[in-house]
Order: sequence, then structure tokens, then C-alpha cells
Amino acid sequence: MKFYQLNALVAVADAGSIRGAAKRLDTSPAAVTKAIQKLEADTATQLLIRNASGIVFTEVGKKLLIQSRLLVAQMVSARQVFADCKGELTGRLSVAVTPWLAMTLMPKAVVCFRQRYPNVQLELHEGLSSVACPRLRDASVDLFIGRLDTRCSSTDLSYLPLFTADCAVVARQQHPLCNSRAMEDLALADWILASQQDGTISTQGHVHFAHSLSILLSLLRETDMLSIFPWPLVEICAQREGLCALPLREPVSSASVGAISRSGQPLRPAAERFLECLIETIHFEMGHPHSPYRRMLQTVDLFSRVFQAETGQSPAKAIEKLRVESARLMMEGGRHSIDEVARDTGFGDRERMRRAFLRAFGQPPQIIQRANRS
Repeated sequence: MKFYQLNALVAVADAGSIRGAAKRLDTSPAAVTKAIQKLEADTATQLLIRNASGIVFTEVGKKLLIQSRLLVAQMVSARQVFADCKGELTGRLSVAVTPWLAMTLMPKAVVCFRQRYPNVQLELHEGLSSVACPRLRDASVDLFIGRLDTRCSSTDLSYLPLFTADCAVVARQQHPLCNSRAMEDLALADWILASQQDGTISTQGHVHFAHSLSILLSLLRETDMLSIFPWPLVEICAQREGLCALPLREPVSSASVGAISRSGQPLRPAAERFLECLIETIHFEMGHPHSPYRRMLQTVDLFSRVFQAETGQSPAKAIEKLRVESARLMMEGGRHSIDEVARDTGFGDRERMRRAFLRAFGQPPQIIQRANRS
């Protein structure tokens, strides 16, 4: 198997056709067809089924596609290392963001990022965890800012908590249960939820899951289903969508939002910078007396308390923690010099990385590197 063959396979999956894949790869349809045929011949396996309705992947083709995406993403990252070393961020950055952030603070964060790094092409997704986490795994997304699905293993994805938001039970206005004061009144209700974490809210009734905010809102407007929203989303959507928050006496739950990336891989410098721009935007809006989002953010427990409780460090150390952990993993692999690790993890030079290692581990990187080699 050759890289160009796997790249063609991924392009066909993304474009949905040979012609579309050729356009993505800036080549001819004949070249894409030849690459796929050669891959099938080399593996003695049919990977695609071509019919009048389009292209369908075989079961083996689907499994190979998952690994191909990872390999292609790794190659793109390897190429990006050289561009980053020149001191100017370039290339594409794919980010998925939880809906309420996408609908409020994301525009300002994007403007901030674009002003500082104009040569990075952004690809933005509105991401519920059930959709975004699989895309992180197959490397079609670089960074997800949202809730970590409890079905994801800790070795699968890295999670850095950023903040929590209080939650509320929501229903359509004039819902028979809209004035309920106790959770026990909702025991037999039908629920439509966006996250498995919220599935424990009701041990009775019927619990369903929607992986699209538009579907979830439509069902809430037109049926007697209930759901759980973080309060920022309630502030944004409730009145506009004809919904209301139930006046329950008991606290419902809280939604933890964090920066989620693939484990064992350094977070790209562009992703770190995007995260910094988002954090700066939220801090600014929380502190600005005339911010249109000030009321919404009053329900958000931001950075300092969450970081102190869950990581034992201040918000200023969040990005440094990502870099230190990424550097340690690279050094454990034993294939990189200290200068290469410092460069690839965003420290810039070995002295900055040395000081960060002393703060984090009490040892310079040279000691850790020697210990792993021995």
C-alpha cells in the first residue's frame, strides 16, 4: 500500500465520488481510479462498490478507511511541522465547538484568531460529543471544545477541563409539566437528550437521544418531550424557540466543557492558539459590563475554580500543561531530540521547555530522556 493510494481512498470517501475526489486532490478522475484499482489489486480485496447511485464502501473498505484517515492526518501533521518551524502558522485547522459557544462567542474568537494568524484556514463544526468525538478519532477534527462523552476511554482522548455551566430542564411553553417544582413530577416523562451523561436524570419514562441541535429543538417545540440544556443555551434559545425552563427546586446537574484532543499526539500550535483566543474572548466578555453575553455567562463557572478543583493549577498553566504532556510523550518514544520536541510541541526553544519541565516534574527534560533510554 502506498500513501497516494490511501490518500485517494480518503478523498473518495470525503467527496462521495471519483470526480469530486479528483477535484480535491487536484488531479484527474482517471488518476484517482487507477490509484484505487491498484490498492484493491495490491490487497486482493474489493474496497469500493460502484453503482448507479454512487460509491459504497465494503466492510473491509470501511475499516481500511479509518486507518487511512489517521495516516493521512499524520502525514499532514508531519508536513505542518516544517511550516510551523518557519514561525508562521499555515495550513488547515479543523475545530468542533459545542452549540452554545458556536452561537455566541465563536465569532469574536474567530476574528481574534484570523487577525493574528491570517494564513491558517479554519474548518469549523457545530459539535455535540456523539458526533465530534468519532471525528477526533478518525483525525478529521483537530480539536473539540465541548463535553467529553462518557463512552470515550481515557486512553482514547485527552481532556482538559475549561469550565462548567449549570443546567436546566426545558420544555415547550404551555407544556403540562411546565410548572413542576420537583424532579419526581417528571418521572414518567419522555426525554430527548443530547448527551449520554444526562441519561441518568430519569430512571423511569423513556429516554431518547438526538445528535443534532436542530432536531432536538424541533422535537421540544412540537411534542411533550423534555430535555436538559446548559443555562447558556437556555438564555439563547428558550424565548426564541418557544421553550421554558422548569422551576425545579432541586439542582439538575452541571455540564463540564473542556478542550478535547487525541491522546498521545502533540496538540498542533494552531490549535493551541485558537484555544488561547477563545479563552481570551470568554474572559473579556465576562469582565465587560456592557457585554451582550454577560447575563448568559453568569451561569458559567469559568477557569479558575474549575481548574483549581480538577487539575490543581491556574488557568494560565492550561496551555503549558498541554505542551508538557505532549513533550513527555514524544520523549518517551525515544525518537526525537530535545530541540525537535521543543519545536514540535510549541515551546519554541529548549530553554523554555526546560523551565516548564522543572515546574511540572522537578526535573529537566534531559533527565527524563535518559531515564527512558536506559
